[in-house]
Amino acid sequence: MDRQRIIRFSAVTALTLAALFTTLALLQHLLVPALVWWSPQLETSFYDLGFFGAYRAQSYVSFNLTSPQASILQWEDSCDNGYIFLDPSGKAPKHPGPLILDAKGNLVWTSDQFKTTTNLKLQRYQGADYLTFWSGKKAQTMGTGAYYMMDSNYTVVRKVDAVGEALHGDLHEFKITKDDTALLTVYNLTNADLTGMGWFRTDHGWITDSIFQEVDIATGALLFEWKATDHFRAEGSYMTNPLGGYYAGNPFDFFHINSVEKDAHGNYLISSRHFHTVMCIDGQTGDVLWQLGGRSTDFRDLSQGKASDFSWQHDARWLSEEDGLLSLFDNGVAWPHVDVPYSEGRIIHIDVTNRTATLLHSYRSLASPRSSSQGSVQPISGAHGEDHIFVGWGSSAAYSEHAMDGQLLCETHFAAAVSFWWERVKSYRAFKASAWSATPAAWDPSAKIEGSKLFVSWNGATDVAFWELQGCEAAEGEEGGTGEFHALDITEKHAFEESFSLPTGAASMSRYRVAALDRDHAIIRHSNVAVPPPSSRYMIFLITGNLAAVCVAAVVGYWVLRRRAWHVDWKQYTVDRSKYQKLW
Repeated sequence: MDRQRIIRFSAVTALTLAALFTTLALLQHLLVPALVWWSPQLETSFYDLGFFGAYRAQSYVSFNLTSPQASILQWEDSCDNGYIFLDPSGKAPKHPGPLILDAKGNLVWTSDQFKTTTNLKLQRYQGADYLTFWSGKKAQTMGTGAYYMMDSNYTVVRKVDAVGEALHGDLHEFKITKDDTALLTVYNLTNADLTGMGWFRTDHGWITDSIFQEVDIATGALLFEWKATDHFRAEGSYMTNPLGGYYAGNPFDFFHINSVEKDAHGNYLISSRHFHTVMCIDGQTGDVLWQLGGRSTDFRDLSQGKASDFSWQHDARWLSEEDGLLSLFDNGVAWPHVDVPYSEGRIIHIDVTNRTATLLHSYRSLASPRSSSQGSVQPISGAHGEDHIFVGWGSSAAYSEHAMDGQLLCETHFAAAVSFWWERVKSYRAFKASAWSATPAAWDPSAKIEGSKLFVSWNGATDVAFWELQGCEAAEGEEGGTGEFHALDITEKHAFEESFSLPTGAASMSRYRVAALDRDHAIIRHSNVAVPPPSSRYMIFLITGNLAAVCVAAVVGYWVLRRRAWHVDWKQYTVDRSKYQKLW
């Protein structure tokens, strides 16, 4: 290929790419908004295709943090109750951290006080509800940190740690039992015999041991501890890591515990992601009582393998011990392992006496994502008291609500579905609670004026039903002022942030504030006082006055300089060009 043809080919390629990018830009910024304006129902499709970006964030005037601008793909009124608990993380969110939304995806509370959190949910301790979560340093698929309990004022009242030298709480589990104890997971670097794995591994290899503990919350005392290395060997793992186990910097995570639950008999139900197994642990001896799934399942599958063929699963729970009902999130994927076309939630019936297992129900997403990690399944009550299943899709930024039989009722995405594979944003689990009543203790409602409007919000407050705009003409001590605020307007609270149009002219005030009202119109708390900026007439007068002052000062200054003969003889700096000749 000669030089001319190379230049021509390069030019055509560059022009083609430029035309493509120009077309996409026009499509995104002109055509798509026009189509959405003309047909609003198209917005969800464009959202999932990524035309609004991989992650669309909602910003506020009166609040300095953002929240995901969610897209509801399917909706049914029986989902319209309660609160959603998430922990958005990944590269897309500006601030990772705990997040509470209402049923429609509107922000209720978020915080940047904790850099990374997981497992935010509502739990009961000593008869009261607490927000609980893990926070610490996340390293790939595990973490080192502690567990926090917040009361209904968003005040951290307890911090729970793992017990043992150099042991730290892991991000996967913090479960409060009916005995007011805590179940937590710990990942610990240790040595193990890895000769059974081959590839020149030694009897002094390096692994990440999976541990769970039961800890007394009030005293911090260790009540029970179980280690996977006491019962299982690394060669039984389904996980492959050709470089893992040779040195401490790259240990082999052979077991990967990710959920723990205590049953009525004092035994523990745990999930091992890398053994593809849900197992029951004796609460006295630590022995494995039975295993469902994996290489050593103890159950005969009556559903052609569908009750026990789950893999890379999360969040194994008892739905009913008496009826033998288990729930779990079947990922089916752990890159580079891909075992299924899509992830799903499952409810499985097991007969421990006869050792049989039957798949009862499965739950799928509209997007049919392959969630390579994380995920949860939770039984909840619908808006009318019916039994629902709430599914968090883990590494895929979505949550959904289903009827018990598997019918999809509602689904919400908090990132574009086209970006699920890239995991730009994700939430380890997603939970829903029918009720949460909270009033922040450390901060008041926030009011801010922008233009001719006043915006107001109150991060975390759940009992605000109305906002009342109040104003006063002048502060106490100012001329003609008493400092008393009077009610000017009232609006019902629908979203996280509401706004008021400020009165103008003679009706305008020198100061404004907003009162948060409950359903009975009783005042809960007042916002800060917001002072409107000077009016446009005043600004014009101010600018004109300043310009006039500058002109007067310039004239006076020039006159003074002239009077005192302070002038410059510019002739002394004139260049005599006759001394120079033009060079040719």
